[in-house]
Amino acid sequence: MSLPTTTRVNSAMLKQHIGETVRFVGKILEHNGSTRAIMSASDKGQVEIVMSPSSQYGTQFVEVIGTVNPDMSITEMTSMDLGNEFDFDTYDEVVKKMQRFPNVF
Repeated sequence: MSLPTTTRVNSAMLKQHIGETVRFVGKILEHNGSTRAIMSASDKGQVEIVMSPSSQYGTQFVEVIGTVNPDMSITEMTSMDLGNEFDFDTYDEVVKKMQRFPNVF
């Protein structure tokens, strides 16, 4: 599957990207196993993920590529497990820098 160019976002940035495809890294707080998950974002917000039918999250931290919905949820296109340890503070600083200096990244 060929994916469109994506922007990395935290929860506060979602409103600026409604209808766009984004990359979001979250820590799974809860999920029902097949259709929806709630994730903590690097900026401490919470985001609902509308999971794709083939999703099977295997670690606490997951990167989701998907489309931002008007209700600030993300409809997943694909995802990747990132392990059970992840430095959210550093990642959030990188996301902010990427938004501020898009030509560098």
